[in-house]
Amino acid sequence: MKTLGQLIKEYREKNKMTALELAEKLEVSQVFVTLLENDKRKISKKVMNKLSVLMSKEEIKKLIASEEYHKTPETIKKKLINLEKENEKLKLNSDPRVKDLKGREKLQYEELLNQNALFFNDESISEEDKKKMVDALTEAFYAIKKSNKKKIK
Repeated sequence: MKTLGQLIKEYREKNKMTALELAEKLEVSQVFVTLLENDKRKISKKVMNKLSVLMSKEEIKKLIASEEYHKTPETIKKKLINLEKENEKLKLNSDPRVKDLKGREKLQYEELLNQNALFFNDESISEEDKKKMVDALTEAFYAIKKSNKKKIK
């Protein structure tokens, strides 16, 4: 993931601004902008608020996510990355019915797996048992879905 400084520099260059021009818009010095871009200074709330006026919502989301990610200790980052990989692997090995899910149903199913992802990070659980857990969660999901359809009729 890119650092906050890299994202700010990317934004500045994309908008064909010099560090001085961005500094003027943020009401800070050029040196401060350069230090920010090189991750030598932390961003203040005041500067972040000024950036939020200049940047798109998507760019601001990336800045905030980057700042949060880079504050996170390395051990937690590694565990999160492993959880995400495990979650993706489980999604790929899942029931063929899952491929037919659309929109809200797909989001609900993914949320169900994400909420239970911590089970899959336990190294004492075998891959076979993890697969059985995903299968059980999938069956429960479809049983509830079927039950909800009966209630509607």
